[in-house]
Amino acid sequence: MNRRLLASILALAACAGPVRRGPDPLNPGRGLVGLRPIPADEAGTKHNHGGSWEGMPTFEQQKGRYPFVAEHIDTLFGWVPDGDFETRRVFFEYYWGLSEQRDDLAPKKNGLIRAIRRWEERGATVGHILICREARLAVQRGWPDAELGPFEEDGRILSAKDVTAIRAMFREAHAEGLTLHEDYRLLMLVEDPSFFATDPEANRVIKLTEGVAYEAHQFNRHWPLETGWSKPGPVVEGAKWALEQGLEYVLYYGPVLWEPSEHYKPFIEREWLQAYWAAGLPKHHPKMHYFLNTFPHHTGRGRPVGPESDPHSVLGLTKWLIEEIKTPSSEAGQAR
Repeated sequence: MNRRLLASILALAACAGPVRRGPDPLNPGRGLVGLRPIPADEAGTKHNHGGSWEGMPTFEQQKGRYPFVAEHIDTLFGWVPDGDFETRRVFFEYYWGLSEQRDDLAPKKNGLIRAIRRWEERGATVGHILICREARLAVQRGWPDAELGPFEEDGRILSAKDVTAIRAMFREAHAEGLTLHEDYRLLMLVEDPSFFATDPEANRVIKLTEGVAYEAHQFNRHWPLETGWSKPGPVVEGAKWALEQGLEYVLYYGPVLWEPSEHYKPFIEREWLQAYWAAGLPKHHPKMHYFLNTFPHHTGRGRPVGPESDPHSVLGLTKWLIEEIKTPSSEAGQAR
């Protein structure tokens, strides 16, 4: 049987309603742990974002040195087909609103559909799409016509019209045989940790998606934890609101500090997560996900990639987080 046809039949059989409200068959009873593994290989070190990546350690160099993470990580940003990772599930970021041409709703011309096709043609399963408008950064990167969303308090949030149009495009792309599924999980990648949970109009837009992803860095306005942009109170408020609505929530955590930052101390990245949990951020909830954003930015570009036996490395942190999230406890599987 044609692979695309089989996938379509299985998807329809598994879901009684839209994908965005159906259960996740790859997530039975607990949240996901994800990782953004960059640079993956030597080719990736040719990038120059926030400074040269030349000479940076790569995941390719750690082959054979992360068996636990390779087996247990749930999803990857930018799947590494030649690495040791067993998962074939990917998540990725997507910026809407950069230009009219890129947002052309004709599926064959649309940038988002091309991104989905690229992963599916390589054999990956598209899990979550972290979507937003990011005009401030985009204008600096060569997109002069980029526009923010309708909410002054959080310009990353799309409009209801945007989300509805994207859903319709998904269906059309599937009908044209361009994608494996007629719908995909959209998580709004927000800028403010709690505005989306307190504003009625923002509520309405968020409820058109599968949920929310929030980026918590360990530098610039996010520092320090107690008083910065990502302090526990608002983060917990936003996450709990999303989960109470039956939506998903991703704490997109990182980049994290490393030497020579004056603020770095051993295990500070773990301390922040422990502070969130102590403040009430759900740890073992089927729709509460933790994705590590180990983008090589700020001092984080100096952190060793591995091996996973090094607790200070990226893979060591990943191993610790997997163990924390997947270890059964009295709250496991409960909507705390």
